[in-house]
Amino acid sequence: MPTFLTVKEAAKITGKSPSSIRRVIYPIIQDINHADRLHIEPAVDNVKKLRMKGENFAWRISEELLHREVPVESEKPNDDEKQEPQQRAAGDIELLAMLRGELDIKNQQITQQSEMLAKQMELISGLSERLREGNILIGSLQKQLALPDGSHRPESDVVDARSSVPPTTEKGNEALKKKAKPKKGFFSGLFR
Repeated sequence: MPTFLTVKEAAKITGKSPSSIRRVIYPIIQDINHADRLHIEPAVDNVKKLRMKGENFAWRISEELLHREVPVESEKPNDDEKQEPQQRAAGDIELLAMLRGELDIKNQQITQQSEMLAKQMELISGLSERLREGNILIGSLQKQLALPDGSHRPESDVVDARSSVPPTTEKGNEALKKKAKPKKGFFSGLFR
């Protein structure tokens, strides 16, 4: 009786990824009449029953099919593999040196960006202060130019709306005289 392995177990034995093992299994389970369908568990009838029940199940592959489809990586290191760690160490040192150089460049860029950001924040705070000062000046100017609400007028300036005759005061007479005089404009001297 053949021994069946789960996808994870098969991946561990072969040294391949679980997705590589699934690539072997899926074409077989999609074709019910495939010659190697006997090497995959659960069987077709059991899969239908489990799916009808809504139960989860794991696919299993026989060791025979696994060794036939996915070659097992040799565990005996040869001379090339013995020399490889030394080459890998030299490559790693070069890679580390390159990464450190890139990291230094990025750190310099970050420092420059933070300095620019600090300068911009100073500029923004200065502009905000100028804006606040401008608002204060505009507020004080509005207070100076605001029309009085009439509560501080002396009694002599108050006009009774029921009488048609305005009160006679020196200020009132002068205002009427000024209104009566026609204004002389630039062209009035030319057309007499």
